Amino acid sequence: MTKQSTGPGEQPAAPGEQPTGPGEQPTGPGEQSTGPGEQPVAPGEQPGGAGQPLSVGQQALWFLYQLAPESPAYNITLAVRIRSALDDAALGRAVDALVARHPVLGAAFAELDGVPRQFVPTVDASAGSGPAGGSRWLEIRDVPGRGDEALLGLARTVGEVPFRLGAGDVFRVVLLRRSAEEAALVLVTHHIVSDATSQWLLLRDLLAAYRGIAAGGAPDWTPLTASYLDHVETERVLLDSPRRDRLERYWRDRCTGVSAGAIPLDRPRPERQTFDGATHHWRLPDELAARVRTAATSAGVTPFAFLLGVFQATLHRYGGQDDFAVGCPVATRHGRGLRDVVGYLVNTLVLRSSFATGATFADAVAAAHRELLSGLAHVGYPFPLLDRMLGAGRGGSRSPLFRIAFTMVAADRLDPPLPLVPEGAVVGPEISYAGLRLAAFDVPQLEGQFDLNVELRQAEDSLTGAFRYNTDLFDGATIERLTGHYRRLLEAATADPTRRIDRVSLVDSAQLELLLALGTGGVRPGQ
Repeated sequence: MTKQSTGPGEQPAAPGEQPTGPGEQPTGPGEQSTGPGEQPVAPGEQPGGAGQPLSVGQQALWFLYQLAPESPAYNITLAVRIRSALDDAALGRAVDALVARHPVLGAAFAELDGVPRQFVPTVDASAGSGPAGGSRWLEIRDVPGRGDEALLGLARTVGEVPFRLGAGDVFRVVLLRRSAEEAALVLVTHHIVSDATSQWLLLRDLLAAYRGIAAGGAPDWTPLTASYLDHVETERVLLDSPRRDRLERYWRDRCTGVSAGAIPLDRPRPERQTFDGATHHWRLPDELAARVRTAATSAGVTPFAFLLGVFQATLHRYGGQDDFAVGCPVATRHGRGLRDVVGYLVNTLVLRSSFATGATFADAVAAAHRELLSGLAHVGYPFPLLDRMLGAGRGGSRSPLFRIAFTMVAADRLDPPLPLVPEGAVVGPEISYAGLRLAAFDVPQLEGQFDLNVELRQAEDSLTGAFRYNTDLFDGATIERLTGHYRRLLEAATADPTRRIDRVSLVDSAQLELLLALGTGGVRPGQ
């Protein structure tokens, strides 16, 4: 199933560089800059008039926002269908309580003396934050008679509305109510204050708050012992310490001279990135998914390392590159108390892979495992700094460190434990949670940021994937063909890990017969 979303034709530059908005002049001393067309935040109106510093990752996202403020490319959307009656007033109070628990959801962003800052408010959850005592972060829309597919389309539209970071607009909740007992609940955040794990934390905490408030009580939450600003401070301390030099040396050594992994393009790369994208959904046969887990155990690696190694082998076969890198987003919730904190708590590892003549699947998997362990041991160094450090010497024609990203989500560990949406379905299986009947929608998002962004999703008895690709570069058929070849190499790797990668045919016998027939004129194209 392929779905497309478009964004404005803007070109992101190297993350981590000091931003200025399109067509704007750098701010002078003591001046404040927000996003284009936004009202600046008055420092005196926020706690600590100078605001708070941003993490390095947030700085990179602020820079990208300045370049394309009307793009929803960095919006993160989570939507669930609810088949239970909801109390609107209790839901509004629950949303306000959620922002009081995670104040970064109300943050505004601006530049002071050319330095980006975040202004995190104090929210009083006991008083309504919006008109008539409602929540300013909650909108309720009546959409009577809409089917599940129409609700999914509306949820996607909600997620594609750009945020205004300079106006404290980074989070929204929309209830699409089609009847008194049926609705879609849509939570949308800008990536600068959230990540994939945070979205699930928000849903969990919102439902817990709603259950407590609707029952006449208070949210049933475990108190937080840390905040996102603690993470920012921990990062600052690390970057001011001697360990920074050791981390920089490691990543400089690993990344110098490496090319970004790639597959052949269907069209030339445009001068300006547009964020036009689509998603191809893929499911590995359950029997093969079980074989992957068994093969990984036999090899002494994780299933993710096994899948990564074979994916790198697929890229090697496709592009003919012997030495290349892919990106791997990983969570950075390692500090004390950060497990339940909402915020941008992710970093990207640059994983290098090298293929010698005669390399086997066992070689690729073992190398991927070693690279992962080594990268995770040095995960504290923010990727935007690495990109800037190595990019500075590449000149104006600099190439990115990676164009393809690969990661995996353990869907069976998410809370709420919503089952994945089956292939070809609009909504997932329904569960009972927090007194409500819930089912997940799979809303297309984060498309077109890279040439290809692969997100595998591992459940207890299934392995699926979302292959998000840039439609400026690829046709859907190309990505579908790639997933078929990836599956073929997984079959070969699980059957015989010692087999040489270059000895596996990427076409099956029927495809080979067709190609041979085309070559001899026995079949006309189109037959």
